[in-house]
Amino acid sequence: MKILFVLTYYRPHWTGLTQYAARLAEGLAIRGHQVEVLCSQHDKKLPLNEEIGQVKVFRLPFLFKFLRSVIMPNFPLKLWERVKENEVIVVYLPLQEAILVALVCKILRKKLFLVHNGDLVLPEKGGLFNRLIEKIYYFTTSSSICLSDGIVVQTEDYSKNSKLLLKYKEKWRIILPLYEISEITTKEVADFLRNHKLENKNLIGFSGRLVEEKGVDYLLQAIPLVTKKLPNSHFVFAGEPKIKYERFWEKIQPLINQNKEKITLLGVLKDPKEMFSFYKSLAVYVQPSRTDCFPSSLVEALLSETPCVCTNIPGARWSVSQTGMGEVVKPKNPEALVEGIIKVLKNREKYLVNFPKVKKIFDYQKTLGNYERLFEKG
Repeated sequence: MKILFVLTYYRPHWTGLTQYAARLAEGLAIRGHQVEVLCSQHDKKLPLNEEIGQVKVFRLPFLFKFLRSVIMPNFPLKLWERVKENEVIVVYLPLQEAILVALVCKILRKKLFLVHNGDLVLPEKGGLFNRLIEKIYYFTTSSSICLSDGIVVQTEDYSKNSKLLLKYKEKWRIILPLYEISEITTKEVADFLRNHKLENKNLIGFSGRLVEEKGVDYLLQAIPLVTKKLPNSHFVFAGEPKIKYERFWEKIQPLINQNKEKITLLGVLKDPKEMFSFYKSLAVYVQPSRTDCFPSSLVEALLSETPCVCTNIPGARWSVSQTGMGEVVKPKNPEALVEGIIKVLKNREKYLVNFPKVKKIFDYQKTLGNYERLFEKG
């Protein structure tokens, strides 16, 4: 097959969505398919055209950034050119140009599949402007779903609670994302702990963008409550702290300063070995999200044999509920996070016996085959 992926950001950009798309694109290329990516040149230092992991990447310059998107004047012409040359088009949402892609695919009679990665939820502080942007997005994306051959959703749990997806159940194609993990040795974990001065601590971790939807403020509020009961506990955060399209950092900085002796901010860990050493070093991983479709970091932690605490929200809770390798707690509630964290820490071995379920559910080759059959048969 000739397959074109269309999304805003691609490697070396570092988000869960980008990693989902790249693993699938490269996995299909290894299986002998011709795979291309059309995306933005999010960093001016990146070449416009290159090959990564047997995948041809076409990047387009942008004029300016708008919230989480970029404005690319050359997108329509380049899109037409690449769609003509391919058989299956795969769009990773959210994408502001999704309706344009859908129309081009309809005109050129190409298969189109959308991949849903969560409803668009902009910060509440943006007021009427953010609500207007959300309404425009839902209208154009709904139209794209109608024109598509199907929309890949990660779980029924999230989809049936999604205001975007609920009306299009006949279009759902339920397939989990792909996950690859690096094998980590005891020495690599020890080196990681030493390099970051984290030895001999009971580590509680989070990985992801420090944005409002991830609920990091609730986890920060939980820190003094946890450390009062378990003084040796230390909280480790991996991920981009200051996000340009939100001012959430200013909100949480006082909480970070109040707990600075019990917090280590690692920033973005781009080396997979270091990332999975981080997961392996944790006693428990915490996903405190307000809203989250299917957080990749949570599954990566589970695959690293680290039990998790997750808030009881659609989609995000699925991995912990299905595997039994952690606790699901009330959202937007620091006290509930504390209770879940302490419960897991005191009964850690009870959760680890469920690790075989994690490996069975998140089977890379099985999931890759599911995508391949979908693209071939529709």
